[in-house]
Amino acid sequence: MPRRSGTTTRLSTAARRTEAAEDDVDPAYHRAILKIALELKKPDAPGYEAIVASTIRSMRLDAGAFRRYLGENGARNMSLLLATAKGMGT
Repeated sequence: MPRRSGTTTRLSTAARRTEAAEDDVDPAYHRAILKIALELKKPDAPGYEAIVASTIRSMRLDAGAFRRYLGENGARNMSLLLATAKGMGT
């Protein structure tokens, strides 16, 4: 039988840091994004900033860390949720 050699995939240091950072995200942030999208869907919804501030207070999130998450990673998910919220029944 022929012998197979194993291959190893090596990740760059930056890629490993990115993976570690994604694993360290507070699961509450995902719930907060969903809560924000659901609030934005309401016909009498206040503005985006008011909803984000209210969500941060009600869920007792670290405001700086959550806003940083929204700015870095959450933006791609938030834009999809905003489009969904605006397109469904409003």
